[in-house]
Amino acid sequence: MKKLATLLLAAGMVVASTAPANAVDVKVSGEYRHSFSTGSDFSGANLEDMRHRMRLNLALAASENLSAFVQFQLNHAKQYGTSGKHGDGTITTRQLYLDWVVPTTAIKVRMGRQSLGLPEEAFGSNSILGAGYGNREGIVVTAPVNDWLGLTGIWARLGTDGDTDLDTNNTDDIYAVAANLKFEGVSGAVYAAYATLDDLADGNDQWNAGRPAGAGDAYWLGFTSTFSFFDPFTLKLSAAYGEFNADDNGKNEQGWNVQVKGSYALPFGTAVLGGWYFSGEDKDGKGYMPNAGYFNGTNHYYDGNLSLATSDVGYTQNTGTWAVQAGIEDVSFLEDLTHSFHVTYMEGTNDKKNAGKMADEDYAFVNYLTEEDSAVEFTLNSVYKIYKNLAAHLELAYIINEFDNETAKDQGWTEDNWYASLTFQYKF
Repeated sequence: MKKLATLLLAAGMVVASTAPANAVDVKVSGEYRHSFSTGSDFSGANLEDMRHRMRLNLALAASENLSAFVQFQLNHAKQYGTSGKHGDGTITTRQLYLDWVVPTTAIKVRMGRQSLGLPEEAFGSNSILGAGYGNREGIVVTAPVNDWLGLTGIWARLGTDGDTDLDTNNTDDIYAVAANLKFEGVSGAVYAAYATLDDLADGNDQWNAGRPAGAGDAYWLGFTSTFSFFDPFTLKLSAAYGEFNADDNGKNEQGWNVQVKGSYALPFGTAVLGGWYFSGEDKDGKGYMPNAGYFNGTNHYYDGNLSLATSDVGYTQNTGTWAVQAGIEDVSFLEDLTHSFHVTYMEGTNDKKNAGKMADEDYAFVNYLTEEDSAVEFTLNSVYKIYKNLAAHLELAYIINEFDNETAKDQGWTEDNWYASLTFQYKF
C-alpha cells in the first residue's frame, strides 16, 4: 500500500508538471530537515535522538482568484531505529485546501485542512488557538473593510467521535472573529472565540493538555498589538481571558495571560527584553484557561527550537508560569553565521498544594511548576548558511533546576537539564 501511494504521488507530480501553462500554474516547494540531538534530563539520565522529515508543497493556481494547495509529509519524524528495516515510509496529507475570491468582491475564502489560528501573540503563535503547530479542518474568511480595518472569521473542527452525521456526532467546534487594525506606528487585532465541546475520548481531538475534561462551552476574548512609533524600538503586547462552563456539574475553568516583548535594533544585532504571566491553578484546582494552542516562549522548556528531535521537557502548555526574559538576537561576526542568546527566569503560578499533581504522567509534572518552583534557562542558537537554500542550526540549552516541591525530590528530578541539537534545513 505504501509503494502504491508513493507511485500515485509521483505520477500526480509528473502529470501536474506537464499540464498546459494556460490551464493551471503549478509551483513545487518544500522543506527537508535532518536533526541530531543529545542531552541530559532532570534525573541525570542521558538522552539521544535522530530523525528526519520532508514536506512537499504543490500550489495549483488557475488564476489570482482561484487556487488549490496540498502539502504532503514524507517519512514523518520518528526516532532512528524505531521503524524497522524498511524505514518509516509513511506519506500523509498535512494540508489540503482551496483558496478563492468571492466574485466582484475582495473577500477571500480558504476551506479545507490548513494551519489556522487566532492572531499571533507577543511571543509568537497564539496560545489559545495557534497556527504554529498542527493543522485543522475548517474555513477562514477574510474581508478588508478599509485601509485600516480588516475582518477575519474562522470555523474549525477540533475533534469528533463520529464519521458522517453532523447532527448526532460528538464534536468539538470553535468559532472566532477578529478585527485586524493597522495605523501609522501601531498594528494589532482584537478577537473573540466560542467553542462547543463534547466529552470526546482521548486521542480523538486536536486539543493539547489545555482542553477541559467533559462537555461544555468555552469562550475567549483577547487582543494583540505591535507599537513601532519609536523605530528602531518595537514593543509587542498581548493579553487574553478565557472560561469553560461545564455541563452536568463538571469542573469549570477560567484563566488569563499577558505577554510583553520589547526589541531594539542595534548595529550588531537586536536586543530583546520581555516576559509573561499565565494564571495557574489555585488550591481548589481552578485557574487554567482552556486552550488548543501552543506557547514557545523558550528554546527548550517550552519547545521553541527548530529541531525535530523531541526533548524530555518540550512543554507547550500555556498556563501556570510567569517569567522574565532578556537576550540578543541575530548577532553576526562572520559572513553567513548568526547567533542568538537568551536567558529566562521562570516561576510557577500553581498553588503549592497542587505539587505532584501530574507526577504520574511521565515528564509532565516538571511542566507543572508551583509557587515554590523556579528555573533558569540559558539558550544559544547559531545558524550557518551553507548554501542559499541549506542552513545548519546549532541549538544549545541549559536549565538550572530550582524545583522545591517534595514530589520532584521524591521522583529524583533534582539535576540540571541540558540539551544540544544540530539540524540541517533545506528549503526549496
